[in-house]
Amino acid sequence: MSQAQDMARLEALLFVAGDPLAIEELARLLEKTEEEVEGLLEQLKRRYQRDQLSGLVLRELEGAAALATAPEHKELIEAFYGKTRDQKLTDAAYETLAVIAYNAPATRAEIETVRGVDSDSVVARLIERGLVREVGVLDAPGRPVLLDVTEQFLLDFGLKSTKELPPVDLLMYDTVIRITESAPGDTARRVAPRPLVIAIDGPSGSGKSTVARFLSEHLGILTLDTGAMYRALGYKALRSGIEPSDAEAVRVMLASTTMEIDLSDRVQKTLVDGEDMSPYIRTPEASKAASDISTLPVCRDYCVRIQRELGKRQALILEGRDIGTYVFPDAPVKFFVTASAEARAQRRLKDLEKAGIETSMEEVLSEMEERDRQDAERELAPTKRAEDAILIDSSRMSAAEVVDAMIDVIRQKEREQPMWRTTPGVQAE
Repeated sequence: MSQAQDMARLEALLFVAGDPLAIEELARLLEKTEEEVEGLLEQLKRRYQRDQLSGLVLRELEGAAALATAPEHKELIEAFYGKTRDQKLTDAAYETLAVIAYNAPATRAEIETVRGVDSDSVVARLIERGLVREVGVLDAPGRPVLLDVTEQFLLDFGLKSTKELPPVDLLMYDTVIRITESAPGDTARRVAPRPLVIAIDGPSGSGKSTVARFLSEHLGILTLDTGAMYRALGYKALRSGIEPSDAEAVRVMLASTTMEIDLSDRVQKTLVDGEDMSPYIRTPEASKAASDISTLPVCRDYCVRIQRELGKRQALILEGRDIGTYVFPDAPVKFFVTASAEARAQRRLKDLEKAGIETSMEEVLSEMEERDRQDAERELAPTKRAEDAILIDSSRMSAAEVVDAMIDVIRQKEREQPMWRTTPGVQAE
């Protein structure tokens, strides 16, 4: 059989296979040695490189090969098949992929050690996308699952193997204390890294909740809606016949109130006495009650204690009106997101209309201005911008544009200084 025929047969096999075929399997099917197949692959690769009329390329992986469409035809292929991915990978996904690729096989605990945050949901999405797979279990207590990148990952990133990855510093957020600082066998207690807290403050209706949610997806850090906590307590007060501004009545109510924050599934549930308050706390009445009850020191202390405890245990994005000035004054990253009263009122009106609540622009704007006045004039933790907070006016910006601006700031801070680690010998507050 001529070499031209062997080349044609090889091309036909790669075409119908779709997925990468192992060189060993190609050699068996073509009745050739592996060395001969590698020679044919090299010729086929050069042929595609020379042929300006071909829309194909040969992609080689470690021990395998596949046909793929040339990168310059990406838009055409997507127009025919539709987007091959539901959405772009987030920063959190890229970081998690990097940890796995450079340390494979890696466990979820190792990924969390490097990134400093829980990465289970990110890993699950990467597995769904076919970029990561389970390759076994570690022979250790709990038998943790071992993870590795897939051939699809290598194809997508133009690699033959992970050995071609360039050197890179994987100490994301500087949360890993250098293991080499201690001599071998040194059992001295190492100080746990301080979880990263990102504070987002601003007036009502500025888009803080939406921005925090989007930023959470990009960074893989859970977000805590602090306003929901006050709304939930304000709603309980109303339902119990208690005036939200009555300090003594609220103190008695809180003495028998239990609040839990459930952040599983990346959707916050604010549980008061075991009941999820989420369906009830976005009404104008709950909003007004939240503003009244949040001015009470006893209520502030109650909620801030819960928030600070959460911030000790895990990385969090917190949004509210005084996160950077009162709740977490030492947060390494702070933003103050604002917008004109008219822009905020229009956003609130749309939210209320979607919820089936009938009102007018005039009513919403009046309520917004009154809420601003209350929040700015209250004695305890008034709404104001922290001196070191980055100001973002979102009046003419989309949520995506605000998030992009925030990510730029966060990455710049990462480059400037290692601020997100506890000082040796100092326990996180």
